[in-house]
Amino acid sequence: MTTLKPMFASFILLLMIQTAGAQIIPESLQVQQVATGYQFTEGPAVGPDGEVYFTDIPARRILRYDPTTGATAVFREDSGRANGLMFDGLGRLIACEGAAEGGARRVSRTEPDGSITTLAESWQGRRLNSPNDLDIDAHGGVYFTDPRYGKRADMQMDIEGVFYLSPEGELTRVIHDLERPNGLILSHDEKTLYVADNAAKKLVAYEINLPGQPTNPKPFSEMGPDLGGGCDGMSIDALGRVYATGDEGVYIFNADGTQADLIPTPERPSNCTLAPDGRTLYVTARTSLYRVTLNPATPGQAE
Repeated sequence: MTTLKPMFASFILLLMIQTAGAQIIPESLQVQQVATGYQFTEGPAVGPDGEVYFTDIPARRILRYDPTTGATAVFREDSGRANGLMFDGLGRLIACEGAAEGGARRVSRTEPDGSITTLAESWQGRRLNSPNDLDIDAHGGVYFTDPRYGKRADMQMDIEGVFYLSPEGELTRVIHDLERPNGLILSHDEKTLYVADNAAKKLVAYEINLPGQPTNPKPFSEMGPDLGGGCDGMSIDALGRVYATGDEGVYIFNADGTQADLIPTPERPSNCTLAPDGRTLYVTARTSLYRVTLNPATPGQAE
């Protein structure tokens, strides 16, 4: 297994808190570069082993960063241009493998022995566009977005939608009215599904009354030129605040959709994920993986 030695760098940013509510960002915020030298990073996910898995899409690699040693190693070569990643309840890595040259256009699962199982690659006889990002509910069902960026000549579907793969393996397109869905995240109670419509530059919230059945879409937040320029990936904390990547960094929104704060990043971020401790945020941004330590989100801080 190849070990990549990252160059560490720290960016110290002093921020003014924008709301009078819970202070999310420390007075002295450190955005630390923990791995670098990649072409385009995406899909951060914390594994059961505590390591952070992320993708370098053009290089067709999935990598893993060990926060204990600071080492980064290749987890999987020939990744199918994997983008979004997440671990299921059994500790298996689920990956959205995208399009373009070498893209597998499928959702896959890495088995304990290292073999790869295809979970979804077509719907109603047509190939998926380019699975991009995903979240997994408590039942083991997988929500994933299926947009298409870049060349579109080989698209077999005229809708860029959101799919739900049931625990039994049944694939259903559950959202069909967005322009180009990208990132998505479930609330912790799994009653709300947030989806980023990158083309429309907005975040939309859907009600989830039954697994795999998002309904009643409502605007959550705009992310136009003055607010992020379109969202890519997202995460969510214990207080239901949504962390959405945009032009200037990671935008933080309260549960009602109002902006709570902004974490500026040295490079435009693509995605982010909160570690199980609820205060360590990992951010993929172009050539690098960054780590940010936030103030803990606890019920006592709720506004």
